[in-house]
Amino acid sequence: MTNRVLIVDALSAGTGQRRSSRDSIGCGPRAVAGVLENNDIPCQIHRVEEILEKRAILRKFDHAAISAMTMDLPAVTKFVKLWYGSRTHGRLLIGGPISADPLSLIELNPDVIVIGEGEATLEELVTKGFLDKYVELSEVRGVAYPAGGKIVTTKPRDFIPSKALSDDYRPSTTRIIDYRAYQASKVYVEVTRGCSNFRRTNLRLEDGRQCSDCGNCDADDPAARMNCPEDIPPGCGFCSVPGTWGPPRSRTTEVIVEEVRELLDLGVHRIVLESPGFLDFMRGNEPLTDPCYPPANLNAIRDLLERLNALPQVTNKTAHIAIENMKACLFTEDVAKTLVDSMMSSSPNIGLETGSEKHLRDIGKCGSPGDVISAVRIATKYGMNPFVYFIYGLPGEDEETITESIEVMREVSKAGAERIILYGFRPLPGSAFEKYPESSTKDELGLLLRQEADKINREKKDNYLGKILRGIAAEPSWVRHGYTMVNPLEEGPLMTVPGGYSPGTLLDVRVSKVLSSGLVAGEVVQPDNGT
Repeated sequence: MTNRVLIVDALSAGTGQRRSSRDSIGCGPRAVAGVLENNDIPCQIHRVEEILEKRAILRKFDHAAISAMTMDLPAVTKFVKLWYGSRTHGRLLIGGPISADPLSLIELNPDVIVIGEGEATLEELVTKGFLDKYVELSEVRGVAYPAGGKIVTTKPRDFIPSKALSDDYRPSTTRIIDYRAYQASKVYVEVTRGCSNFRRTNLRLEDGRQCSDCGNCDADDPAARMNCPEDIPPGCGFCSVPGTWGPPRSRTTEVIVEEVRELLDLGVHRIVLESPGFLDFMRGNEPLTDPCYPPANLNAIRDLLERLNALPQVTNKTAHIAIENMKACLFTEDVAKTLVDSMMSSSPNIGLETGSEKHLRDIGKCGSPGDVISAVRIATKYGMNPFVYFIYGLPGEDEETITESIEVMREVSKAGAERIILYGFRPLPGSAFEKYPESSTKDELGLLLRQEADKINREKKDNYLGKILRGIAAEPSWVRHGYTMVNPLEEGPLMTVPGGYSPGTLLDVRVSKVLSSGLVAGEVVQPDNGT
């Protein structure tokens, strides 16, 4: 039997078709491919929707490894039914954030569930011959597997050290070509893994657990912050990152630059430096469990960005490198100046979640609304286009917190925020709020936030009317026949233009109409028409 592995990218697929993040290619599937390639195992990545549309793809492979999030369980279920219906043998592995709740996967009957960080666990499995023969899974840390109608979970695996992340586990770059329209997509390259916010919610959890004010979350000893006598997961109550991935570990500048170079040489135009908090890059000593101190390591950031900006495709402006997530409490004038001096145009993504300072503390969030307003002002002063994130339906939300959130939305908009991004709360396995009910679009308080965010975003899009933006053709429009969707090369909105263009084609688009809070229409113009 051969060992051709199908890597199924089900991330953000939901019920089987991605409605959001259509232009994003995450790190996880390429990380899986990197481990397999390092062990001389042939593999290929396919989006789950491609497989559901074209089942014949399955005939080319002997085993399947699925990468998915909790929200993607319906799509994963559809794939698994196809998989088992097409064969009588071959391993089925499931990993990614969906693995945080192994019990939810019991009916899928996978051969193994890889929990948390996957590279070291996957490597142990393949080196022990898991694809070919019986392996005693109880001896492998960091997995779960069905046995006797139940799910057995082994002891957790230690977090992968920083050095090993750079030296031993490198994501595949060659497999980027497996993605349709990869040339027009945002391709994420991991810079740091893990989150430095080891504060915790003080709200009473659904199972009765509650903060006992032990003081560990604010302890001077960074290791003490990792321990909670009440066993409350660390970080913001809605987030599972610090509990699943641990404190931040940085990859070396050399491996990041090499990965970006290889991707650009393969035709990628848009790179995003992936990190739960980019300003944690090479910041402080491990374990880094204070989200706001010490300040950002500007020397390390400057060196990384200067090397990236020296790459030919970045120099000649046919490729763009973006930074997204940044903590407001670390975003200072010096940080902004460093980014600008490094010629890094950016839309800092700043999570606020709620405009209520008390509510922020209650959910375990670091910083304050004032920190976010200050960060937006600084970013705007230096020519950046910050996005600010809010969440409706959070535990602890009430009329007062909604009123404060609307006020702060208006303040960050006046301060220069390019866009307000509003999400509905979803309970994530492994987070403190995993047992709380999901938000509802019918909730009146959430509706107030959505209306305000939509109003602000539409007004911001009006500023693009008449402007010429450079973009990359992505795919045909789903709703406008004869039109092409165009992703912005640098900063800007999603665009739609008349005509058919091949994925990856660079276009200059004059914006003519605002279609929604997230989409504009325009027409393609020649580069010499004033661009």
